Amino acid sequence: MRIDTQRFGTIHLEQDQLFLFPSGLVGMEMLRQWALLPDPSNPSVAWLQSAARGDRALAVVSPRAFYADYRVEVSRRDLACLHLSAEAELYVLSTLSGHSGRMTTNLRAPILLNLSRRLGCQIVTAESYPIQYALPTRRNDTAASDTRPTGVATKIAARRAA
Repeated sequence: MRIDTQRFGTIHLEQDQLFLFPSGLVGMEMLRQWALLPDPSNPSVAWLQSAARGDRALAVVSPRAFYADYRVEVSRRDLACLHLSAEAELYVLSTLSGHSGRMTTNLRAPILLNLSRRLGCQIVTAESYPIQYALPTRRNDTAASDTRPTGVATKIAARRAA
């Protein structure tokens, strides 16, 4: 599949590189297929690129890379769309945006990915996490390397190669 994107130029993706979001993302419910792409200039950031719209890409990070104590309570109903099995791996990402000269991340509406089944969903938590949580100027140095979105992208590429 060929996609002409604003951020990455023309990219070529195979079907197994896409995540299906059966309900879309908040505000973009009609866009259901997304690719997770590394940011070439920042290993802490990745991009969810819409397969249907080249002008739709969301910067994402692992919230635990910046906030080691971040925990999301997810209901069984919310997890049902991911069809998790015992060996499935669940990854949690949050969107990035810039506000008042600072980068913020949305901790209240995380994006959940099931790598094994290539499924994703975005949930809105009942917890009191903010929608615009300012990122610290330095990343949490104790965070594991696989909390980085590019760590997730590397694992995805390794699975395809196996």
